[in-house]
Amino acid sequence: MPCEEMTVQAPSQTTRELNLPEGVPPLTSLYLYVAGSCNLACRHCWIAPTFDPNGSNDQFVKLEYVEKAIREAKPLGLRSVKLTGGEPVLHPQFRELVALISEEELDIIIETNGTLVDDDLAEYMKQKGVSFISVSVDGATAEVHDALRGVWGSYQDALKGIRALVRVGYPVQLICTLHRGNVSQMAEVVELGESLGCGSVKFNHVQRVGRGDQFAKQQGLEIPKIIKLYQHVENELLLRSKVRIHFDIPFAFYPIRKLLNDSLGRCSVRNILGMLAGGELSLCGIGVTVPELIYGHMENGNLREVWYDSPGLAHLREQIPSQLEGICGQCLHRDLCQGVCVANNFHVAGRLNAPYQFCDYAEMTGLFPISRKKQSNSEKEEHDEKQRIAVVPATSG
Repeated sequence: MPCEEMTVQAPSQTTRELNLPEGVPPLTSLYLYVAGSCNLACRHCWIAPTFDPNGSNDQFVKLEYVEKAIREAKPLGLRSVKLTGGEPVLHPQFRELVALISEEELDIIIETNGTLVDDDLAEYMKQKGVSFISVSVDGATAEVHDALRGVWGSYQDALKGIRALVRVGYPVQLICTLHRGNVSQMAEVVELGESLGCGSVKFNHVQRVGRGDQFAKQQGLEIPKIIKLYQHVENELLLRSKVRIHFDIPFAFYPIRKLLNDSLGRCSVRNILGMLAGGELSLCGIGVTVPELIYGHMENGNLREVWYDSPGLAHLREQIPSQLEGICGQCLHRDLCQGVCVANNFHVAGRLNAPYQFCDYAEMTGLFPISRKKQSNSEKEEHDEKQRIAVVPATSG
């Protein structure tokens, strides 16, 4: 599963109200990677879980770890829990896990491939107050989707899962990861989302982590192409769509009207903590492939102590967003965007504050919007002069 951004929200309680140490922000969200395995074998997965179609292995988070983590995180400001994987529904105690979180009156967000969701499970999640569910569908046809997901029949199973969720009232978000093999089906994917009764469609691009690293080299889209696709979505697809369309691209490429009027989804990296299937506490799911970003373990540790005292988290808070490098440090959206994906930046460059690869490339090739950069007075004067020359009409001598 891709890591999906949460809608930007200010913490409901301040550091002072929570009596947190100076410099320690509220912990508002736990990202639980509850299964280290998956019933699909997706070629682009950024975590690369074990292929386990029957859920027969033991790579699942222990409920006692989750219960302990929630108990220790609530005084720190915890408001929501995201269940992802691998495939979270593959967990043999998935219902008990949902019930445990529901009883704590926390928002529950689930990212799933949808193939294991039936009417009974959809109704159960609705009764337990699961607030938001996204389902991955990577093409408008079974041939395209199943080729990426590695299991034939997964397309039809995913659609059955979406229909079950829609029947009980979920405005499912359909998520499609774009690559060379499905990019021509974007309009058809939106139409599919409409026909299924989804609330929104989101287009991602391949993350160069895990299996996605090799897949991106073979089938990933070039950054200029991704920028053009986003413009196509804004200028054409949105105008005729009956569902909301989201597109994974940094805020610097958003039109101003969208920044002002849309609910923005981003990774609130300073306010989240991940728990991996083995109970490891990590920046997020990146800990599976980058062990340097694991900060502790629920078996022999205390989540509050990790949140307060981890040198890795202290380093993150020191650097993000104030010490972001390169174009990210120059960007007007730095404090909102926070480097887009710190985990990916570390994976690529070995530094939390490294610039996001997408924006770094865009800057080097002249594709980064100059209007979204902090400019010195001389740079601004030079830019304004170029603009003035461009609009002044020529006169006859």
